Amino acid sequence: MPLSTVKSFLQQHLQPHIERLVVAYSGGVDSHVLLDALVTLNSLHQRPIKIIHVHHGLSQYANDWAVHVSNIAQQYGVEYCIEHVQVAQTASLEAAARTARYQAINKHLQNKDVLLLAHHQQDQAETLLLRLMRGTGVKGLIGMKACTDVPFCEQKIACWRPLLNVSRHQVVAYAQQKNLVWIEDDSNANLVFNRNYVRHQVLPVLTARWPQVTQQLAHTSQLMQETHELLQALAQADYQKAQDAHSSLNIAVLANLTAARRHNLFRYWLEKLALPMPDYADISRIWTEVCLAKPDAQPLLYWQGVEVRRYRQQVFAMKPLAGFDKHAAVLWHNKSQAIVLPTGECITPQQAQQGIALHHWHMGQVSISYRQGGEKIRPVGRQHHHDLKKLLQAQGVPTWQRERIPLLYINQQLAAVLGYWVAHEFA
Repeated sequence: MPLSTVKSFLQQHLQPHIERLVVAYSGGVDSHVLLDALVTLNSLHQRPIKIIHVHHGLSQYANDWAVHVSNIAQQYGVEYCIEHVQVAQTASLEAAARTARYQAINKHLQNKDVLLLAHHQQDQAETLLLRLMRGTGVKGLIGMKACTDVPFCEQKIACWRPLLNVSRHQVVAYAQQKNLVWIEDDSNANLVFNRNYVRHQVLPVLTARWPQVTQQLAHTSQLMQETHELLQALAQADYQKAQDAHSSLNIAVLANLTAARRHNLFRYWLEKLALPMPDYADISRIWTEVCLAKPDAQPLLYWQGVEVRRYRQQVFAMKPLAGFDKHAAVLWHNKSQAIVLPTGECITPQQAQQGIALHHWHMGQVSISYRQGGEKIRPVGRQHHHDLKKLLQAQGVPTWQRERIPLLYINQQLAAVLGYWVAHEFA
């Protein structure tokens, strides 16, 4: 079963641009079976194989496992690497070890690689049960995907799990049939770790009552994938209607949606903005505490890594705004080089001088500062000077953004509001 499953998987997913198969190899029975299947199918895929073993140093047998990895690599004639890592001693050792493992693996991945992991059907069942205990939604109940991108990797490298629909019994049977020798990780028996507790205490009880429980949980994962795709399609349609300027959402449009559709759209929106996802309670608070706040209020909802604000009939989500000295003024000494502002923003000469006559730019003393109040400017195309505050209001610029807009001065005269207007006198 494992061999035929891997064969079918490769036939379906292997593309000409993939040049190398990289196996995350612990030395346990799962990764060893996967490696053996790939070596056996070498005539099919015709790709070099590399195995990466992460040496966590958490077991007294870690060095012995490294020797085993070296021997297996030589036996199969494949390239191998043993990467040593230090695992942070945090409250969640499992999560810390996982993060360290992927960071180590990422060092050895190249653009035309594919990473193969040996997760099987029981691993998927354990994942779903653990996520249920955390109170996950539809997306969490998808579990692990057979094809996805490598976690924590800036490059878009594929991550495959060919054995995801293969039972652990079938994996072990394959290993025994081929007389494979593998590592038994002593930490797998430690019930302090949640996954081990589910594996040794929970699943056996469930299986005794419902023998097909792992298969049924795998089926649930597939159904949740379909459900998630439908919810994403619905959210995308709602987003097209609700999207406003600056990646905000129109509150009037949101008001016409049911609570469930609003929550679905909020999740889609936050994911699109690459912002951390909150728990269910905070999702509902976006509507009740931000969108429905009093007209004269300036509501702010915060969770780690995110701020949600409202301006007029728009709701905004963003990374927390860092504090800065708005009274600071920065002289632009070398106008041929970029300048870093007090907000941390970097401005290039090309950005700053856009629309400004070159003789003003080259001959004058250039500085950057921020709104202090009372600034006036006559934008190009207008007959009179206007209060900058009123111009920004008319432009619909949210209040928290106004104080962070760089003002460019030439010889102490306001020459440009960067990103918005150039003064008539300097054009």
